[in-house]
Amino acid sequence: MMTLRNARFIVVLLGVLLPYAARLPRGMGWLRQYTDMSPGGWLFFAAFNAIAWGALLAVSLVYRRPASLIAPCLLGFGFLALAHATLDLRADAQAAIALVFIPIYALIPIAIGGAIGYALDRRLPMENAERR
Repeated sequence: MMTLRNARFIVVLLGVLLPYAARLPRGMGWLRQYTDMSPGGWLFFAAFNAIAWGALLAVSLVYRRPASLIAPCLLGFGFLALAHATLDLRADAQAAIALVFIPIYALIPIAIGGAIGYALDRRLPMENAERR
């Protein structure tokens, strides 16, 4: 049985790896747009990416069941995957600015999914809830 602690670990792991995994279907050249950078670039990218998965972790703090995380993760990670899969950094000199705004825009679907997950969390029977 999965606990909320394990679910949170999976959220962090998925959140860190998702931008790179979303680029793999278009090939290694597409992935290299995200990986060919200096250590400062990696840190910059990771810090802004943490906005989205950090919001998912924050949402999980009000849940009693790991299954409640499905709605915010589907909406939030779905938005992030689509945005990262379609962002071409070579299209324009200012395209990299989108790396700052993608995680910020992802907060909207995460909030919507968080509200759905909260409603589901409160409707499920209490005997399935994890004791904190």
